[in-house]
Amino acid sequence: MNAKTLKAYRTAALVAVLAAFAATMALRIGFLEHLEVVTRDIRVATAAPMPQQKDIVIAGLTEETVTQFAYRSPVDREFLANLIKTLEAKGAREIGVDVLFDQPTEPAKDELLKKTIRETKTPLLISYSNSKNVVNDDQLAYLNDFVPERLRAGANLARDPFDDSVRWIFPGETEPGMPLGFVRKAVALLGIKTPNTQPEIAWRPNPDSETPAFPLYPSHTIAFLPDEWFKGKIVLIGAVLSITDRHRTPLAVVDDGDQGNMPGITVMAHGISQVLDGRSVDRLNPGYEIAITVMFALIGVGLGVLKKGAAFSFSVGGIVIALYIAVAMVGYSRGIPLVPVIAPTIALTLSLWLMDVLIGGAERKQRQFIQGAFSRYVSPAVVDQLVDDPTALSIKGDRREVTFIFTDIASFTTLSEGLTSEKLSEVLNAYLDGACAIILKYQGTIDKFIGDAIMAIFNAPIAQPDHAERAVKCALELDVYAEAFKKEQNAAGIPIGVTRIGIHTGIATVGNFGSATRMDFTALGDTVNTAARTEGVNKYFGTRICVTEESVSACPNLKFRPIGDVVLKGKTKPVGLFSPVSEADAATNVTADYMAAYALLKAEDPQGIEAFKALSVHYPDDAIIAYHGRRIAAGATSTLIVLEDK
Repeated sequence: MNAKTLKAYRTAALVAVLAAFAATMALRIGFLEHLEVVTRDIRVATAAPMPQQKDIVIAGLTEETVTQFAYRSPVDREFLANLIKTLEAKGAREIGVDVLFDQPTEPAKDELLKKTIRETKTPLLISYSNSKNVVNDDQLAYLNDFVPERLRAGANLARDPFDDSVRWIFPGETEPGMPLGFVRKAVALLGIKTPNTQPEIAWRPNPDSETPAFPLYPSHTIAFLPDEWFKGKIVLIGAVLSITDRHRTPLAVVDDGDQGNMPGITVMAHGISQVLDGRSVDRLNPGYEIAITVMFALIGVGLGVLKKGAAFSFSVGGIVIALYIAVAMVGYSRGIPLVPVIAPTIALTLSLWLMDVLIGGAERKQRQFIQGAFSRYVSPAVVDQLVDDPTALSIKGDRREVTFIFTDIASFTTLSEGLTSEKLSEVLNAYLDGACAIILKYQGTIDKFIGDAIMAIFNAPIAQPDHAERAVKCALELDVYAEAFKKEQNAAGIPIGVTRIGIHTGIATVGNFGSATRMDFTALGDTVNTAARTEGVNKYFGTRICVTEESVSACPNLKFRPIGDVVLKGKTKPVGLFSPVSEADAATNVTADYMAAYALLKAEDPQGIEAFKALSVHYPDDAIIAYHGRRIAAGATSTLIVLEDK
């Protein structure tokens, strides 16, 4: 294969990767993500009918029911007490009450219902919520007194912020005092354990236009109905009123009536039904969704490679997309999972456009592209190397070991709120100019700015055998600069905070992502997340620079003090974290004493505890010693630290 052909293949591969990646990232844009949701909702709402689920019965508090009482709300407590007794007498397997008892009514009726729910032998669950947007303090106090803890079931609904649709099963246990969600509690009473997750509701289509998914009887008629209609059934009591307790569901995309705006008790019935049936929303694994998106990007590349003109490529591409969408929309009712629609469409369209732009122009623009794109992010020496050897750039994404620096100014958001936009811009630009000059001095690559935060990469795009050591030395100089900048600004009345720095070394996917005229040279992977969290944990230890053991092990010529074996938020395995020290500091008594005490604590030797207690007295101003002193006072006996926050 000659060089020209190889380059053409590389260009085609780049286009496919960029188009697929951009299409996937585009779904983070609100309206595009919502458009994908709408396409799924249409398929769910038009799914094939299912037989009525007769094991779940709804005892509806209808308009006719509430008109029998002296007041419409709260629901008459004596009526509810008698209804529960009636269902128990009829042999209901379980009774669920979706009524919130958060305020008193008539004392005698209230006492009757309280006594009934406590004495009922049939498995019983009652709606409960301690969310501030649902009940105030007085209501919560009354609710806690009225409903025993063993009967409580979280009544909250998990809504989609895009359209306020109820889309998931509320798991409960989301905050202190919140019990299992209503659905999980209902199946738990039947001996079914469920994970504390928030699964998507697998809505049960109505058998036909006249038959609901679940048998529904007006609650005031139940006493007169045959016992066998309720014996061995899960009976759910709740409002099915025409104008209250209605909640938008995904079905509203085609039915804005009772199906689309569903009573809360019916929502609960759908959730319970899918658990009992072992059903779930038939969606593809994310890996398969990405594969489909990549496949459509490749189709666009293939059409471009044919070189038959933009009109031909876009016409054929449009036909392919139309056929795919038609199959996706109609096929769900015939067993095809919820395949993605928007991302593949974007991927094919974008790859067609990119191929039209790139064909015949890639080589001509390569040198100019590299010089223009990298001159602001890496040192001139690095740019020169890239121009001379463009293969140093991993266009398709290259897995390699890199070292990351993350920096962030503490409490910068608060500071920004107290400054004018002009002053904020002046201070921030001055700070970033100085920080970036130091990073470029050590030939680091400035990946991105996130407000006042900086992400820098070492060992990419060009190889740097000493990348970890470069990063640590760079961080030490950044720390000196940031402290001096802080003191200067504080003296001028600007309360800028300390700069926290995190360093981590690991394997990441590094390369260009973007287009022929603009790119983002960045790194992807869990290593990036770990590096970012390493910066954030400085606030817990009182340090300004935090380095992981992976970076420390690659810096034999530098000195460090161990902080602890830290389990970062979202991780399960501890990572050793260290704080770099200068040669002068390493030779001090505080460092020697600390290292001795730390070795004892790491070995879980009881003498380590006493050693740190003594150090806390001798060196009260040492942040890391003070941190361990607080841990030991709270009962810690080792160097293992589990962080609950980022």
